Amino acid sequence: GRYPTSDEGLEALIEAPASGRNWNGPYLRKKKVPLDPWNNPYHYVQPGQHGKFDIYTLGADGSDGGQGEDSDVVSWE
Repeated sequence: GRYPTSDEGLEALIEAPASGRNWNGPYLRKKKVPLDPWNNPYHYVQPGQHGKFDIYTLGADGSDGGQGEDSDVVSWE
């Protein structure tokens, strides 16, 4: 009935968080939160600065910004 908090993170999609009274998951078929294409965890923020939540990866270089493979991949554009 709600989005996971930043502290609960995306792990709350596969395991009930302590505060998940009405949790009805798991919400992912696999019992593992996927990694980004560069094998790094996704960043998750709730509430987000761009919407109800923000999910993003920092690209191949792992740093803000960049171009090409180093570009950030974000949920809000």
